[in-house]
Amino acid sequence: MSRPLSPGISLNELDPARVLRGFVEQYRDAVTPVTHARLVARTRELGLRFADDELLVLAALDTPDKVQDFLNNQVYYNDDHVSPEQDETALPPRRVLQMGIAHCFEGALFAYAVNYLHGHAPQFMLLETTQDIEHNLVVYRDPQTGLFGCNAHSTYPGLDGRAAQFATLHALAESFYPYYYSVRSNDLSDIVLIGYSNPFDFVARFGVAWMDAKDHLWDIYYTYMNASVTFHYLRDDPGEPHLYPLIRALKENWIRIDAHRKGFVSVPDLPRDAQALWHAFWREHSDPMQRPSGDAVAVEKQFFALTGTTPIDLLDHADDLQWFLAAGYRVEQILTG
Repeated sequence: MSRPLSPGISLNELDPARVLRGFVEQYRDAVTPVTHARLVARTRELGLRFADDELLVLAALDTPDKVQDFLNNQVYYNDDHVSPEQDETALPPRRVLQMGIAHCFEGALFAYAVNYLHGHAPQFMLLETTQDIEHNLVVYRDPQTGLFGCNAHSTYPGLDGRAAQFATLHALAESFYPYYYSVRSNDLSDIVLIGYSNPFDFVARFGVAWMDAKDHLWDIYYTYMNASVTFHYLRDDPGEPHLYPLIRALKENWIRIDAHRKGFVSVPDLPRDAQALWHAFWREHSDPMQRPSGDAVAVEKQFFALTGTTPIDLLDHADDLQWFLAAGYRVEQILTG
């Protein structure tokens, strides 16, 4: 669990040079000459240009456990949605190191980069939710035991990383289940975790230049989830992988784009039985910001069985699509694998 950014601190007030000096002072004595030399050689081989102080700190984080400790105890949580006035961010790993802040996605990119540079063969995995925010994991496998672990960054208890003690990725994802409750209801028993993605190789898709980039990584942020990434359900898994719900909805035309470049749910394109359930759901449940209750829950389950999503999720995805389009991206960029 990360350190929350103090309410009185603005991101613009952080001094990168001072933050980095603090890390250097903490980690200087934890670095062995062999590990440092190996990391320097690795970054040069890849054409990455980290500064000497940055390399020293990165060299100290030579195991996934050390990366997780760094995320938990040194990196503040970057809540870039804390106010309408605050700009959203997609900080690259180098900026995370310089500023000591990261949100879930930024922390995952940082963990992936550091583990990759140290040769731990990390992969990305996304936890799938319903009516909530998904969670990014950086998965690794212990070479001696073959067991899976992961790095993750969160302010929610129980949603940070895991040591390598899981025989399968399903078991690793399952370990997050009891802690993944709804932000809509704030009810600890209202669990929203429903699945997990197959792990995928970030370097194969995006290369390595993003690791020492200085600018926001919007290209990766907006396109890393595409039709090449498939998911599995944690419970009642039919045995066949499925697409991320937004991707499937776009492919099936359940979500379309209007003349104003905004997404909307195209109810006539839903399966016939799902159309009837859509209308029945909204007769029972009028507020998309709240979790359904009563008869709406049973209707929602039937809708999910037909579509792999819920009426509320479809609305959320259609709304989120406008930011993707406003940033200049095209749906074709995420519909192709």
